[in-house]
Amino acid sequence: EICETLEGIARKLMKENGLKQGLAFPTGCSLNYCAAHYTPNAGDTTVLQYDDVCKIDFGTHVNGRIVDCAFTMAFNPRYDNLLKAVKEATNTGIRESGIDVRLCDIGEAIQEVMESYEVELDGKTYPIKSIRNLNGHSIQPYRIHAGKTVPIVKGGDMERMEEMEIYAIETFGSTGKGY
Repeated sequence: EICETLEGIARKLMKENGLKQGLAFPTGCSLNYCAAHYTPNAGDTTVLQYDDVCKIDFGTHVNGRIVDCAFTMAFNPRYDNLLKAVKEATNTGIRESGIDVRLCDIGEAIQEVMESYEVELDGKTYPIKSIRNLNGHSIQPYRIHAGKTVPIVKGGDMERMEEMEIYAIETFGSTGKGY
């Protein structure tokens, strides 16, 4: 229902027009331990609960120019530090980005911010970790993943951002192992 509502609003606002403008990919709605890329099937009866952490990932396009957008939400305030960590890490990645910046340097900055946070759950403190096998990426017309990867941890590609490239800076945080 959440995905259908978001997609319906996006279609209406964009005045969907075949391949010229509309949705770029199916809306993802990932809960809790599923960090990303889950799209509920029609008829899925899962109900969002007070203690759930929900990640919404949706995209739109105009003439193939894709906007890849994601956000994390939770109703229970015990997850506030997790939400802050992911948001601040994303903003750091955006600030660090630019022409001639090494992709690995962006990843290192993201990880440093993300992993400076911790969250207390049921009396136990957990460090927040970057999920190392999920990354940001370059985007080209009609290509959501266009070849370059923006890591969210230290290390990775020494390749640099170039003029006229478009990127999705995506960060994923976890209280688990970070995989």
